[in-house]
Amino acid sequence: MFSEKKRREPHLFRIMIVLTIMVAGGYAGLRAYAWYNGSQQAATIAEAPERLAEARTLIKQGAYAEAIAALSPLSESTLDSRHTPEVLTLLAEAKAGSGDLAEAVTMARRASLEFSSHPNRAAHAVFYARLLEREGDFDEAETVYQQVVDTAPADLRAPALTGLGRAKERAGNLVAARDLYAQAVADAAWESEPWDEALEALGAANVAMFFGREETPESQVYTVQPGDNLTAIGVKLNTTLGSLTRANGITEETSLQVGQRLKYTPKDFRIVIDRSTNRLFVVDSQGIFKHYRVGLGAPGSETTPGSYRIGDKIKDPTWHKPGEGPIPPGDPRNELDTRWMQLVPEEEGLPKDLGIHGTLSPETIGHFSSNGCARMYTPEVEELFDIVVRATPVLIVDGVSRDSVLPQTIAAR
Repeated sequence: MFSEKKRREPHLFRIMIVLTIMVAGGYAGLRAYAWYNGSQQAATIAEAPERLAEARTLIKQGAYAEAIAALSPLSESTLDSRHTPEVLTLLAEAKAGSGDLAEAVTMARRASLEFSSHPNRAAHAVFYARLLEREGDFDEAETVYQQVVDTAPADLRAPALTGLGRAKERAGNLVAARDLYAQAVADAAWESEPWDEALEALGAANVAMFFGREETPESQVYTVQPGDNLTAIGVKLNTTLGSLTRANGITEETSLQVGQRLKYTPKDFRIVIDRSTNRLFVVDSQGIFKHYRVGLGAPGSETTPGSYRIGDKIKDPTWHKPGEGPIPPGDPRNELDTRWMQLVPEEEGLPKDLGIHGTLSPETIGHFSSNGCARMYTPEVEELFDIVVRATPVLIVDGVSRDSVLPQTIAAR
């Protein structure tokens, strides 16, 4: 009996040793795996900025599948809170670009809501709201935009203000939309993407109100008197014939009736042309009314800076090309296109042959390609022609400052 017990004890001892070794080995294996996994995770985090930059470039190029592939290693890892929302937002952008809008909205929602302390939280929220707009969920998008406006610093809330402006436009409140766009322009960094976006929307809203038939807080009504005609009324009101016809749904040939009510919007416009960016700004007492891209003088024929005023305004002008004689309107050689607005010098030494006109070469807009004049796209020069009157001041400069085209009450903010 005792001898049998002695035989069992070494056997049990050996089993215990084996179990101990197995446990120790398993523990060591887990530690090694954790170390390896941690090393891989650290390596992934270290690569994150480079992969994010690569993905942004691919998205700009429209290579959405490649961007998703570049981001996948990051999305499959547990990154720190600095990178995760950026990964989610870029993945959402790539997914949206590739047509998977539902998945994009889900990812953008996570980036916006789960990382509220991230420094780019406002940008993530705006992107999420834009996707909601694309999905047709306008109420939720408006809620997100309003949250950004209520919580973000002024320089970060401009895109949200523009989003709220779009919501007002959808609701038919163009005046409120215009005011939101104007505030977005004032808040955004000068010449940033949010500034450009807000400026485009502001210009479109201003023109729609100026030419629209609906009365606005700035518009007035003129009652036709005996002997009146459109030209005489335009001179009397210091507004253009084109603005009167557009805003009242009539033509230049329309016979006016005594007592007829005509809507018009009195404005004292000025024009600022920035040679450094090939932009033309139409400015009123509220700030920028609208801006346009222009083509300016090529090297050797630079557009001369200085003070001018609008002189003769001619529809379908004849071009008196130096050395060739008159080229009639409609001729494919007539580089003035459908509109001509003379620039009359207000200072000594300025050229007397400059003007603002259309172009038959739209690809030259935004470049230094003219003989000195400011050339514009055909629909836009026709629009400007109907906005500004003769004698409108024109200033051509090398660089426009923010304060020079904003009213002082806004520029001082």
